[in-house]
Amino acid sequence: MKTASLVVMCLLLSACNKTNETQLMTETGRQLQRAIDTSPARAQCEAIAKGREWISLNVRRHLEKQGCAEVFRSSTETNFTQSSIYHTSMTMVCGSISGGSFTGETLSRRFIYSPEENALVIEPTSTADKTRFEKLKTVAQLQADFERQYQQYCH
Repeated sequence: MKTASLVVMCLLLSACNKTNETQLMTETGRQLQRAIDTSPARAQCEAIAKGREWISLNVRRHLEKQGCAEVFRSSTETNFTQSSIYHTSMTMVCGSISGGSFTGETLSRRFIYSPEENALVIEPTSTADKTRFEKLKTVAQLQADFERQYQQYCH
């Protein structure tokens, strides 16, 4: 009898763990949506594109000059291409996403999400990725910081 209840308890705990991982991936998706949709660079690019699906050559050139070729157009058009959960000193979700830019190219980026710190970092590729806290760093420094964090938490 004790063995049967122990087996049932283990099965319940393993089911709960899978639910937690599902919840963790759902929360990661929400954080990615927020990060993409509330990006100041996205707002600037949207003002240029004015919501148009098809853009003229002049508008496309203007978008490229403003760095919009490296900005995700919408989180609803962005998908996970790979993701993994790592349990080290902290739980981390690492992976990559793919989506369209304002100029029509397909962008692929890696990300790191820490649910414990409620912090998401998307791999920087241009000056459009700088936030108000990162204005003094170069894009190369931001990329080096991201790579160091990816190596530290995602392996």
